[in-house]
Amino acid sequence: MKEIKATWAALHGEGMRLELSCEIEGQERYFASFLADEADDTLFFEMAVSGSSVRVPVAQLESLIADAKREVHSESWYDKNPAGGDDA
Repeated sequence: MKEIKATWAALHGEGMRLELSCEIEGQERYFASFLADEADDTLFFEMAVSGSSVRVPVAQLESLIADAKREVHSESWYDKNPAGGDDA
């Protein structure tokens, strides 16, 4: 697992964003950031994907993370917890 580095950065001299990066092939590379919308200050998680960016509202991301915590398991978990088993 790669170590994620978080760096605060000024956004156009006014707002702030939290940029995430990690070392890839010997170089520190940016891959995502948290930023606020200028219009209403909605918080977004923005990812770099194939030369473009994808923005996800943090509220939606939090909901997706909660779902993932409940429902995403490894194959070995399913081996130990057959269908109908307790997922706690």
